[in-house]
Amino acid sequence: MTQSRHDQAATDERGRPRGTSRWGLYLPFVLLVLVIGGWSAFWHVARGLVGSGLDSVIADARQRGDSWTCVNRRISGYPFRLEVRCDDVTLVRSQRVGVVTLSTGPVVIIGQPHTPSHLIAQADGPLRGVMADGSRFEARWDLAEASRRTEAGALERLSLDMRKPVVTITGREAAVSTIAAATLEAHLRRNPTRPDADMARDLFMRVGQIVSGDLDAVLGDSNPSDLDVQLTTSQANIFDHGLTPATLEAWRQASGRIDVSRIALKKGVKQIEAKGTLELDDARRPAGRIEPSAANIDQFFGIRLRGGAMDLASALSGRAAAPGADGLRPLPSLTISNGRISLGPIRLPLAALQPLY
Repeated sequence: MTQSRHDQAATDERGRPRGTSRWGLYLPFVLLVLVIGGWSAFWHVARGLVGSGLDSVIADARQRGDSWTCVNRRISGYPFRLEVRCDDVTLVRSQRVGVVTLSTGPVVIIGQPHTPSHLIAQADGPLRGVMADGSRFEARWDLAEASRRTEAGALERLSLDMRKPVVTITGREAAVSTIAAATLEAHLRRNPTRPDADMARDLFMRVGQIVSGDLDAVLGDSNPSDLDVQLTTSQANIFDHGLTPATLEAWRQASGRIDVSRIALKKGVKQIEAKGTLELDDARRPAGRIEPSAANIDQFFGIRLRGGAMDLASALSGRAAAPGADGLRPLPSLTISNGRISLGPIRLPLAALQPLY
């Protein structure tokens, strides 16, 4: 009898154990609401930081003489992404020789609030440019995507992937040149082997199936071309603020240099390769030395090269004349010094190079 009364006292009028809380049922939903609210607040704070950061970048660029315009800028992507969209992006840059204008179609930059060091940009194009001398170019493509990774605020890797790019160049006298390709891939990364003091970055670029009437005329071959580029630039962190006269001068004063590991052009059976170094001299002109090699080149700028031409060119190079396993034979070095260009011991009858800035 006593036990029965105790059991009755331990239950309420609905038969539930007394003292049992409903919080156990509601707690997961409460936690979910708190998480959603906290994440929403975090996303909106990140959105505000992105907007103010873009405004700061544009203001800093304006002080350097660059004017960036993002038409109809909007920041969206809630809940898991941050997307900055512009219907059109325009850059007007004042150069020593005049004003340069670049503009492109719709652009979107995608990131995630919790990984702000990784950004992806997509552009529809076309990209149009008007140079200071009045020449123009237009670039179109099927796909263009770029990604940027940073570490501790410094650029770690920058990549570009394009499909079917086509560039049309219109000169001052209305001469039109067109260059098309099937693919273009480029990667810029921090060099892992050079000392940190060098601030060195590697550039790898590959352009596949290039079609260019001008290049066909130079080499007398209508086959598509493939281009590979590998080079390293020291003091490259200076260009994080853009490629301007001020950054070029800072790079020169820091003894910046471009080490060309390999530039290779293959067109049918024809091959041209080159390596060397480039820098800026005290007069702000390009300077350096390039060592080219070639195989199966029988025509150059419409001039038919006879059988002994390559033998003579290899002899003038001062390097080993025997062809390598790939058939490449050395050619005379291309030297740029004091604004003049020489091919081996012969100074080319070209106008002296002018300062870049």
